[in-house]
Amino acid sequence: MNFFGEKRRSQKFPLNRPGFALVCLAAGITVGIFGCTIGLDEETAPQSPALGEIQAQAQVQPKAPQSPPNIKEVTLEEQPFKLQELSAHEERGQTTFRMKFSMPVHQYRHFPLTQPARVVLDVFGETKGLARVENFRVDTHWVGSLRLSSGEGYLHMVMEITTASVPPYVIEPENGGLKVVIGTVQPGATAKREMQLVQAGQRSGAKVAEVKPGAPEASPQAPSGQATPTAGKKYTGQRISLDFKDADIKNVFRLLAEVSGLNIVVTGDVVKKVTVRLVDVPWDQALDLLIDTNGLGKEQVGNVVRISTAGQLKAEKDALLAAKKAEENLEPLQTAYLSVNYAKVKDLVEKIKPALSARGVVVPDDRSNTIVVRDIKKGIDEANSIVSRLDTRTPQVLIESNLIETTPTFSRALGLELDFQVPFATGLSTGQPPTGEFRTRARLDSNLQAESPFASTLGATLSILRNRVGPFRNFNAVLTAAEQEGKIKVISRPSVVTLNNVASTIQSLRILRVTLPTSTNIASGTGAAAGSAVATEKIPVGIILTVTPQVSSDGFVLMNISVKSSSLGTQSPGSVVPDELTREAISNVLVRDGETVVIGGIMKDTSQEAEAGIPYLKDIPFVGWAFRRIRWQKDFEELMVFITPRVVVGGSENLPSAEQLWREQMKKTEGG
Repeated sequence: MNFFGEKRRSQKFPLNRPGFALVCLAAGITVGIFGCTIGLDEETAPQSPALGEIQAQAQVQPKAPQSPPNIKEVTLEEQPFKLQELSAHEERGQTTFRMKFSMPVHQYRHFPLTQPARVVLDVFGETKGLARVENFRVDTHWVGSLRLSSGEGYLHMVMEITTASVPPYVIEPENGGLKVVIGTVQPGATAKREMQLVQAGQRSGAKVAEVKPGAPEASPQAPSGQATPTAGKKYTGQRISLDFKDADIKNVFRLLAEVSGLNIVVTGDVVKKVTVRLVDVPWDQALDLLIDTNGLGKEQVGNVVRISTAGQLKAEKDALLAAKKAEENLEPLQTAYLSVNYAKVKDLVEKIKPALSARGVVVPDDRSNTIVVRDIKKGIDEANSIVSRLDTRTPQVLIESNLIETTPTFSRALGLELDFQVPFATGLSTGQPPTGEFRTRARLDSNLQAESPFASTLGATLSILRNRVGPFRNFNAVLTAAEQEGKIKVISRPSVVTLNNVASTIQSLRILRVTLPTSTNIASGTGAAAGSAVATEKIPVGIILTVTPQVSSDGFVLMNISVKSSSLGTQSPGSVVPDELTREAISNVLVRDGETVVIGGIMKDTSQEAEAGIPYLKDIPFVGWAFRRIRWQKDFEELMVFITPRVVVGGSENLPSAEQLWREQMKKTEGG
C-alpha cells in the first residue's frame, strides 16, 4: 500500500548505497553500547532483592496536610530572635538553667513575684507578640515548670517556684546567653538531674538523666531481657507506614534504622518472619511493637541499639552478674573504723547490714561509739555513706508557751420570808358586835430565804415587823438578796527545749485526793500495832500541753500540738469519785522559725436560773414574787494558748523542706 501518496513516489532518496551502509553501521554500534550499559547496571544493582522489595512496599509519609499559605502564622521557632538551647541542671540543692539564643543577648530584666512565687525573666530582641505559650515541666527542688512566650520586642519566661517564697537566685550572662541559678548550695542534697528542654531551636523530648545516691554519675541504659511495654509511653518519632508479608525481620530493622538515624545491631539468633501492616505510626512505636510481639529485647547505649532474643539478653545479664559476684569473692577484705558522733551505734548497725556484701561483717562498740566494718571496698564505701548521712546533729527547738485562763463568774439570789395570821371576832357567831377579843383563824409561814451567794456574812436583809397590817395580825416579812461577781485570770509562761521529732510536755495540774469509803481501808502493821490507812483516789485536774516539733531545711517548723484542759464535774449517782470534764484540741501547724501560733476556743459557758416557791401562790400575777425565791448564775471559762517555736541548735542540712513536711502530714491526715 502507498501511505505517502504520489508526492512520496516522486521524492528522491538523498543517500546512495555506501552512505546508507555507513548509517546502518553507526546505528548498530550505538545499540550495542546501550545494551552493554544496561547489562552493567543490572550487574551493579543491589544484591538484596528482599530489602528492595521492602523499600518498595514501605512508604514513608512524613508530610501532614498543609494549611493554605495565606493564613500561615509565624511561630516561636520562626522568629529572628528565638531560644536555641535551654537546659536545666539540679545538683546540691541548686537548680541551674542555661540559655542560648539565635543572637547574643545585650539587654534583659528580671524580678520576683509572690502569690504564687515565681521568677520572671524578659530577654529583649527582635520578636513579635504571639498568643502561643510553651510549657516545660522541670520538677526540681525549687522549680516546678517554666513558661515561654513572646511579646512585642522581647521573649518572656516565667519560672514557677515550688516553695511559698522565692529563694535567692542569680542571673548572669554566659557565652552570649544567660545563666540562671536558683537556690543556695545544700551539701546534704544528693538529687542530681540533667534535662535538655530545647535543642537546635526545637523542643526536645526533655530527656532526664537522674543519678541516685551511691550510683555512678553516668551510666548507659541498663540491659533488659524483656521488651519494653508500649502502653502509656509517649512516642515522638517520624510517622511512617509499613506493609509487609512474610518479610525477614532483620530487613525491617534495617529500614527502621534508615528512618530513625539510629545504629541498629541485630544478633544472629534473631531469625523470624513478620507480617504487619501499620499506617501513620511513629517509627519508635513501630520498633517497640516489633520487639514486643516477637519476644525480643533491646538495650541502647547512646545512639546504638542492640536487638536480641529475651533469653539471650537474660543469659548475658546473668553471666555478668555471676562474673561480678566471682570478682567480689576474690577481692581482698578491708577493715574500716567509723566514728559516730551524734547517733547511737546500735541504731546504725541494722541500717548498715543490708548494704554489705555476703562476706561483710559489722561490729558496734558502745564504749567508744565506733562501728567496725570489714568488707570489700564497695561495702565499706556504702557503710561510710550511710553513716555520714545519718550521723548528723539533731536540731533542738525551744518551745515558748503562754497559757491564759480566764474565768468570769456572776450570781444573784432573791428571797422572802413571810409570816402573818388572819384572825376573826368571837362575837360574829352570836350576831353581836365585836367585843375586841380575837381568835386565830389561819396562819401563813413561808421560809424562802435567798440561796447562794447569800450567807450570814454576805447579802442584805430587809425586815418588816408589824402587829397589824389591815386584816392581818403579827405580820413579819424579811427580804433577802445577794449578788456576787468574780473575774479570774491566770497567766503562765512555761518553756521547754526538746529535740527534733521528740514530744515535749508542759503540765499545769492540781492533784485532788478523794477519800474512798471506809470499806476500802487498807490494814497496815502487825499484831496489836496494826492500824488502817485511808484509801484515796488521785484526780489530776488542770492543763496538759504536748508539742512535737519537726524542723525543715528552709527555716520552718511543723508542730503537732495537743492541748487538754480538765476540771471536776458533778458526782454521778452511786459513784464515790466525781466526774472529770475534759476539753481537748489537737492541731498540726506549719510556721516559720520564731513565729507564734494561737490556739483558742477551748471554752465553757454555763448559765443557770433556779426558782422555788409555794405552789400556785408563786404564780399569782404582781404578788407571786412574795411567795418564791429566784437565783441566777453564769459561769464562763476560756483557755488560750500561744506557742512560739525557736530553733536553738542547727543541724538541718539533711532535713526535708517545709513543703515535703506538709505533704507528708496531709497524707497522714487524709489516711494515705
